[in-house]
Amino acid sequence: MASLKRQALRATRDGLFRARRRIETMLTADPDAPRTPFVPRLKEAYERGWADCPCVFVLSTGRAGSKTLTALFALSSRVLAEHEPMPRLVKASFDAYMEGPSIATSDRWRDLVWAARDDLVCEANRKGRIYVETNNRMTYLAPVLARCFPASRFVHLHRHPYEVVRSGMRRGYYEGHNWDFARVRPRPGEPLAAAWDAMPRLEKCAFFWARINGEADAFLATLPESRRLSLAAEDLFSGDESALRRLFAFVGVETPPREMQDEVLGEKINAAVRGSFPVPSEWSEADRDAVWRHVGPLATSLGYRP
Repeated sequence: MASLKRQALRATRDGLFRARRRIETMLTADPDAPRTPFVPRLKEAYERGWADCPCVFVLSTGRAGSKTLTALFALSSRVLAEHEPMPRLVKASFDAYMEGPSIATSDRWRDLVWAARDDLVCEANRKGRIYVETNNRMTYLAPVLARCFPASRFVHLHRHPYEVVRSGMRRGYYEGHNWDFARVRPRPGEPLAAAWDAMPRLEKCAFFWARINGEADAFLATLPESRRLSLAAEDLFSGDESALRRLFAFVGVETPPREMQDEVLGEKINAAVRGSFPVPSEWSEADRDAVWRHVGPLATSLGYRP
């Protein structure tokens, strides 16, 4: 009961916080900011093949600061930022993941993405704003998003694997979580598929980090530099000035005032409040080694150390 009350209070506080941010953004918006529509209406967007219709999608595992990123983007009057807009595409995105690389050229998946997001992107663009979505489920649909929206850009938001694994363990990943039916696992025929059911949950969470970040990283490598950005959650949480300036410049908007950024970052939005699992420094050497076996090569290339 106490846990439910804390969650309700946190949800209420987050709602009030977002409302306050919207009001402050309107009051402090640059009066000279361009308001010319990128596209006047949905019909024209399709006729133009969505050319010059800017949007940004954040790819991540979740539990890596995506909600904080949404609040930071909301500080800009030139951005329309969404965290988990409807439809959230929980099952659809999992089905796309299981289907694999062929989704990139599939007209069926193209039509599904347009059906789910065309209005959101267009409505933002009609107001002269850039649509930004931080829903981690869109990670599995990234190649289709790139095809549907040729003016799209992608941010790969990643966090140290030990922290994401710990968060997954706390939240019950692969052990009765509501979305476990649609959580990544080895595809049929992959080496780990036969052993998956017997794998310890800690290692399943490690596979989760490695697979999602691995595919996000590989996808970014297919894009020109102008359409991709890699961002460490640690730089986000610490308020690293150069990283935040680089982020807003990549999206194409001015960096909000530092004091407004600090207020958002000080809120620790969506911090875990349920479940328990030891911090990584308290893990056994065997557990740390088991996780690193799954994540090591990619984690190292992203700048992390065990």
